[in-house]
Amino acid sequence: MDWIASALRGSPVAYGFDSDQWTDGRLRSLVEKKFGLSFSRVYVRQIIIDLGFPDRLKPRRDSSLESRTRELTSEILFWVAAALCHSPKAEGFAADRWTNERLRTAIERRFGVRYSREHVWKIATDLGLSHLLSKARWVGK
Repeated sequence: MDWIASALRGSPVAYGFDSDQWTDGRLRSLVEKKFGLSFSRVYVRQIIIDLGFPDRLKPRRDSSLESRTRELTSEILFWVAAALCHSPKAEGFAADRWTNERLRTAIERRFGVRYSREHVWKIATDLGLSHLLSKARWVGK
């Protein structure tokens, strides 16, 4: 922890990064390289905060539901409702059924907005159309 605190007092550039701001990912990779320990990003972020260096972290993009909802326009809602009632082939997918991931990709292609899986599911649910999203089935080898 003392080594991490010392590193956080300095610049990430001193450790080979191209930015002067720390991120949980940068510190995570540095700890893994130095000590061979692999921590989750959430745990690394908590370490940074617990050591008293939250001000050294690069600000995170606002991924709150409120910010995503602001981006959710009536145009997107109308399009999602219409798209789910038609084949994903109309959007360039070689498939007959919509999945959450296909819908996410189609929204991003058309509107340039990337929603989380949970948010796409909520959009479809709020429109009363979540039953049109099939669950992907992974086949083990």
